[in-house]
Amino acid sequence: MLTVPHFLELRQYFNSHEVGKPFSVTVDKLAGIWYCTPRYAKRIVRKLCELGWIEWKAGRGRGHTSALTLLTDSDEILLREAKLRMEQGDVKEALELMNRFGAAAVKEQFMDWLSEGMGFSTQAVSNKLQDTLRFPMYRKILTLDPGLIHYHFDAHMAGQLFNTLVEYDQESRTVLPCIAHSWEKSVDAKEWTFHLKKGVMFHHGRELTAHDVVFSLDRIRLNPERFESSWMFQDIETIDVLDHKTVRIRLKEPNYLFLRLLSTIPASIVPEEIVRAGEAEFGKKPVGTGPFRMVRLNEGICILEAFPAHFQGRPHLDRVEVLIFPEMETGCLKEPDWTSVMISNGDASKAQREAWIKGNSEWCDVETLFSCCSLLVFNQWKIGPQNHPEFRQALHHIIDREQMIAELGGDRIFPAQGFRPYHPVSEITTVHSRVSRSEILTMLNASGYQGETFRLLTTAYHEEDAIWIRERCESFGVHMEIEVRDPSEFAVHHSLPEHDCLLFGNTFSNDEVSELEMVLQKNYLLSAFDEPVAKAVKKAAVSIFRESDEKERQHKLADMEYLIRQTYSVLYLVHKKNNTSFHKSLCGVTVNASGWLDFHKIWFHPHVSP
Repeated sequence: MLTVPHFLELRQYFNSHEVGKPFSVTVDKLAGIWYCTPRYAKRIVRKLCELGWIEWKAGRGRGHTSALTLLTDSDEILLREAKLRMEQGDVKEALELMNRFGAAAVKEQFMDWLSEGMGFSTQAVSNKLQDTLRFPMYRKILTLDPGLIHYHFDAHMAGQLFNTLVEYDQESRTVLPCIAHSWEKSVDAKEWTFHLKKGVMFHHGRELTAHDVVFSLDRIRLNPERFESSWMFQDIETIDVLDHKTVRIRLKEPNYLFLRLLSTIPASIVPEEIVRAGEAEFGKKPVGTGPFRMVRLNEGICILEAFPAHFQGRPHLDRVEVLIFPEMETGCLKEPDWTSVMISNGDASKAQREAWIKGNSEWCDVETLFSCCSLLVFNQWKIGPQNHPEFRQALHHIIDREQMIAELGGDRIFPAQGFRPYHPVSEITTVHSRVSRSEILTMLNASGYQGETFRLLTTAYHEEDAIWIRERCESFGVHMEIEVRDPSEFAVHHSLPEHDCLLFGNTFSNDEVSELEMVLQKNYLLSAFDEPVAKAVKKAAVSIFRESDEKERQHKLADMEYLIRQTYSVLYLVHKKNNTSFHKSLCGVTVNASGWLDFHKIWFHPHVSP
């Protein structure tokens, strides 16, 4: 019996009646309020009387009025129930209850209580001290299956649950051992042999073997229709188990980024029997070898706990709780501003960041310049005005980036000339030169545009930018329709309805794989290329894989980006910044390539109270 909601519904319906003053009502009336039978309504009344929340004096005979007295106000009961549900991990239910029944004052009390519980805390649990990190997230986790990851936060969480054969160190830009303790390659870089560590345990208690490695990589590479990231492993010809702890991989051609590809989230090693038992369930209840294991995941909360048997050592942090809030709740939490704490939109690599520590005696803020770039990606797989390069060029000039930044502000920092704020090897730059209104109209006329509706798809996060772009386009006679879709639809290219362009942002990790992913993976930029550009990009990408010299690969990447800019296949809009905050009691803070704190590296200083 949902006693509290029943009382709240009663109190809301009779909100004009004072506490302590009886009034007349029938059982049938109560049944209508609670959408139940009169018999069940009487059961609810008895329960509310037992709790001392109401007093009831029944009238004689069927249909006669009875006397109902409300003995308490609803705010305290609502606050207590919302707190209880939140503590039980029922975040969605707690917020729905508060939004449905709470007045402004009790909502503020609730948010104050929530804010106090965020951050880092040490509590006694079963006579042991437990270090917990709790923070909010304003977008649901789509999946934690590493083969299906699309968004950076999901990838960050998967990185806590899984490991790869090797790992990439962002600062030193080198590949290090992980599940594999060593490896050899042939002279022609086409044959690779990996030797696995002993005692690498999955969370469900089984030791990882060479067969899990073969299964994990084959699952992605042999199923390109299901896994967008399968392009990473298309150079693999065969994968063989040499023995329990040895794997040999033969490539069709040399690939000098192969080790780097094996360090990405899609290359995570998964337990064969768990995945075969049900891939859909695996994305909700993942089992890996990572420093944390999944305890609970629903639409309101994600809870991770330290995995004591992790082969690289137990994490110092005991527990991570991610409270998943609806987007409309953004900004409701109090100081510190948890709407931005550890919420990343970009790249935190050392070469690109400008960071400084500031703040008061309790909190440290790292303001980081990330290479998060917003993009307008045209759909060349559909017939429309976007097929003509002069139409795309006209939109490029219509969207005045400086004006967008000045009018919208926020985390928008400066106009984008490419994926990243600068290119380390390229001297080629594209200056956003201003052209006159008449020149833009001439481009539109030359493209054959005749006022057709131009359909733009985006997510709620980029809706403000989309509306600004639409207003600019309308002022030049370009009719634009905006459709806001759920982020989950952007994760798989064929799930999107027909559109003329997409507006989204992407984080770049300042390495070659990040940029290649954008041009080779279907759910990013691939639809923006017409046939000649697609062939040129594909050819350039293949040549990058075959190039052994890193500096030369960088030059080829710069040339490929220049081609995309010159054809206006993709319009780079603005770069964004991000803030990461942490309490001064926290030690071992490192910000990873996604702008998030690495959970398994952080610990609390015992003499600084959080």
